[in-house]
Amino acid sequence: MNPFKYGQVVSASDFCPRPIIMKQVVDAIKAGQNIVLQGERRTGKTSLVHEAVRQIKNRSILYVDLLEIKDADDLCKRMVKAIISLEQQSGFLDRILRALTHLRPTVSVDPLTGEPSITLDASVSLKPDSIDGILDLIEGIHRKRPLVVMFDEFQDILNLRSSKETLAVLRSKIQFHGKIPYVFAGSVRNQMHDIFTSPDSPFFKSAISIEVGPLDRGEFKNFLQQKFSSGKRKIDDDVLDTGFTISGDLPGDMQQFCGALWDTTDEKAHITKPSIQSAMHLIFSRESKGYESIMVQLTAHQLRCLVGLARLGGTAPFSGAFLQGVGIPNPASVKKSLHRLAQLKVIYRYSGEFKFVNPFFKEWIVWKNL
Repeated sequence: MNPFKYGQVVSASDFCPRPIIMKQVVDAIKAGQNIVLQGERRTGKTSLVHEAVRQIKNRSILYVDLLEIKDADDLCKRMVKAIISLEQQSGFLDRILRALTHLRPTVSVDPLTGEPSITLDASVSLKPDSIDGILDLIEGIHRKRPLVVMFDEFQDILNLRSSKETLAVLRSKIQFHGKIPYVFAGSVRNQMHDIFTSPDSPFFKSAISIEVGPLDRGEFKNFLQQKFSSGKRKIDDDVLDTGFTISGDLPGDMQQFCGALWDTTDEKAHITKPSIQSAMHLIFSRESKGYESIMVQLTAHQLRCLVGLARLGGTAPFSGAFLQGVGIPNPASVKKSLHRLAQLKVIYRYSGEFKFVNPFFKEWIVWKNL
């Protein structure tokens, strides 16, 4: 069985130890301290918090994913569904459904899993002031069993038209939940900065900040080599080094790279550099339709900029060399194209550099010689 997991929360033996940052998170949770967890996408923020909670006795995690939330109603219902999911796992579903009768929840059985499935009446619209009651529910659950509440991709709350009101309502209630540690994870640094360090924000100085960067290569390499050894495979250091370069040292993408190496080699194999090509081709075959669906959405200028980023890098996209390389003489046109690519979640800007959200998409563009 392939031991490499990606695209999901990992814990226990599947989680690569991060002792220094893990201690920071565990200590903050035990102290009831709110945390701002910042780092690039797929640096393992979500897994880090889940593993920290697992290591603390008698704690449960209430996980709310705010990625691409649309409005206050969407936010409230995601919080409610997270509560329902937690109570369902704990066997207290009836109690929480009684508390949510105003949302007219419907219980059905999932035909694939056989597990109960809960849907909320779409005609019931929730507003920012509904958050008060939902947070009261969370506090009530915490009295019975200690919680850690995690809001993932918290910066997306700024997408709401009522973002200022919503943040104010959240903060006004959370500040009285002194015994509940809240973790606010985000991957867009400037937006998280606006929320937690701007004096005009309700969340100004409301949580300690912890940075989650790429894993230490030495520790991660040892972890990955042990995984390969479990299948009686040996892997050369330079293969892993190439993977780190391709993945940008991001844990999820590196695990995907290693998973493809595993799937394209046999037991007792000695994995050397020639094995990389087969692994990359496997990744491309699995993802190429997704890449192609992105390409057809792009204008000619956007496509030129994307190919330019793949071939020339994203550190200086307004330089003369980049403009000449992509054949677009006007820097304003490049700026507009980059903005659109970021809106489409194809690229993002981090520490002044434009990067691909999916590094394998970048490699595919180069391989296709577009």
